[in-house]
Amino acid sequence: MLVIDRKSQEQIYHQLYRQIRAEIETGIRQPGQAVASTRFLAQTLTVSRNTVDHAYQDLVAEGYLVSKPGAGYHVAQQLPNLTATVTPLTPISQPRFEFDFTEDYDQLQLFPKSAWQTAEQAVMFSGLSHIQPANGDPQYRQQLTHYLARLKGIHAKAEQIVVTSGFNEAAGIIANLIPGLANDRLAIAEPIAPNAREVWSRLGVATTNFQQLTSLPAALGVVLAPTHNFPDGHGLSQPQRQQLATQLNANKRYLIELDTDGTLTYDGQPAPAIHHYLQGQRSFYYTNYDDTLGSALCMGILVLPAELVPRYQAKYGQLPNRNSQWQQLILSRLIANDALERYIRQLTIVYHNRRQLLQQTCATYFGNQVQLVGAAAGTFVVLQLQTSQAIPALIAQAARAGIGLVNPDRCWHDHRPHQSQVVLSFRQVTDDQLVAGIQKLATVWQLAN
Repeated sequence: MLVIDRKSQEQIYHQLYRQIRAEIETGIRQPGQAVASTRFLAQTLTVSRNTVDHAYQDLVAEGYLVSKPGAGYHVAQQLPNLTATVTPLTPISQPRFEFDFTEDYDQLQLFPKSAWQTAEQAVMFSGLSHIQPANGDPQYRQQLTHYLARLKGIHAKAEQIVVTSGFNEAAGIIANLIPGLANDRLAIAEPIAPNAREVWSRLGVATTNFQQLTSLPAALGVVLAPTHNFPDGHGLSQPQRQQLATQLNANKRYLIELDTDGTLTYDGQPAPAIHHYLQGQRSFYYTNYDDTLGSALCMGILVLPAELVPRYQAKYGQLPNRNSQWQQLILSRLIANDALERYIRQLTIVYHNRRQLLQQTCATYFGNQVQLVGAAAGTFVVLQLQTSQAIPALIAQAARAGIGLVNPDRCWHDHRPHQSQVVLSFRQVTDDQLVAGIQKLATVWQLAN
């Protein structure tokens, strides 16, 4: 509603201009929507037509309205505040390394910006028709049932899916749903990302560590990452997954399956989740978008066993889900129109080529002193070094030269060096940076033949 204050010192045309612009910028007037004719608005507000025309012309000049011959004025499809030059923000801190092969930040060089913006605008114009329940937006969770079925062979209902802010929250939910873990322990496969091992002690859950799947220790549940397991880079084959599922079923043990990069498999199709072979019984499945859309999204996906859904609702049903419903609806649209899976397929090609480039570059500058090990998947590689030097010393030497690497030793509970290996993430570097970084690393280490 437009209001004219005739006692104001502000000119009437500017009052109109300011109010119409405010309605456009706040979305009351939608892009493409027709606005009242100058004659009609002048009669309605009891002002001169020239006054209205003056306000409209200013809005046209600034890009808020467009004038169509014979059709009057309409709100512009692309508003000036969306097309204006973006003022760059001063970074709080600069990257620590000239060549950063760590996973300490998200450069977002590879991100479906256009698809995300299109989905975001669609959500913006449609609005939020409901408040999400405890386990997340229903529309998003319904789309996730199709997404997980296609990519990982997981056939779950929307009520089994919980949207979390990360694995810490997911672990807390699991510990609450299985109180027996406090006494009967969790068996954690090694090596594994430190947080996946350390979070349980903060939840009061006793743990034991193991390395051989053929001889699982006595425990109520098992935690493992079967796809491109960080940091050794190896995954489980389909027969191994089936065999483990049979073993877990026979002993009635729970499985907590971490699968953060299972969609990025370069050689053949991704293997079905172990959850698939267990048919979801006593099986928790967790994944996120860290290796595809970036860890800054902080959006985890936890699939509960069907038999524990009533217990989840009893414990959490009245609590709010604090993860962004806005982002969930954007992701829902990306899944529904195949934009997300199409992007993952494209990303797989890019990362496959980058891994090949890394392998060729290492062969050029290191010869047989360095070998890539592990499965062709994910966004990192494991380098096996032929050296007697201590890995922490080599990593420190690289850091002083401006090269950031990851030490996999922290992924063992005793932190003892197990193998002469380092981990390189290539998610943050360009092809040119990758080649230059490996070349400099070879100069610093002097391992090449």
